[in-house]
Amino acid sequence: MKVLIFGASSVTGKQLVKLALQAGHDITAFARDATKVDVTHAKLKVVAGDALNPTDVEAAMQGHEAVLSTLGPKGKPAVMAAESTKNIVTAMEKHGVKRIVLISVAGIAVPQDQRGFNPIAALIKLLVKDVFVDRENQLAVLESSGLEWTAVRVSRLTNDPPTGLVHAFFGNPSPTMKISRADLADFMVKQLTDIQWLRQAPMVKN
Repeated sequence: MKVLIFGASSVTGKQLVKLALQAGHDITAFARDATKVDVTHAKLKVVAGDALNPTDVEAAMQGHEAVLSTLGPKGKPAVMAAESTKNIVTAMEKHGVKRIVLISVAGIAVPQDQRGFNPIAALIKLLVKDVFVDRENQLAVLESSGLEWTAVRVSRLTNDPPTGLVHAFFGNPSPTMKISRADLADFMVKQLTDIQWLRQAPMVKN
């Protein structure tokens, strides 16, 4: 499969590139600074671009069959997740690309969670309101599209070695919930061909 990876120079993005190549996919790594993608492989192409620039995104999209993305706000700008996803979705729809798997955050709720009121969660959301709104808007972009999407909600990411054990679920995140970047990347790559979580946003943890 020909896969375009956004945020390929991030720590998790590099894991995605590595594992997607190991799975036999042809990869295009999209990053603001191409020099930060320090992987070489016969099936890897690296392109520089800004995901907030629709022209860059559309130029990279052509010829691909699926998308992986680790893009998020990291504090600035506070619309990064939603706006970049909007550009990606628009380009995918134009070029007939259907499958996208991206990272979201466990703090936002979906109907399947059936969450009650949690005062701690409410306080955190109030303190980082812009980030949560951005992620909620990102999910709304996916839901309003006709794409085959999966949003993988995570809490705390670690650099621990892979365990091979990933629990995907709906419900309430706990303060101790975490997952290694290696396991997260492995789960995301597997979703390229697994339809269990199609058009859903499961949380994941080790």
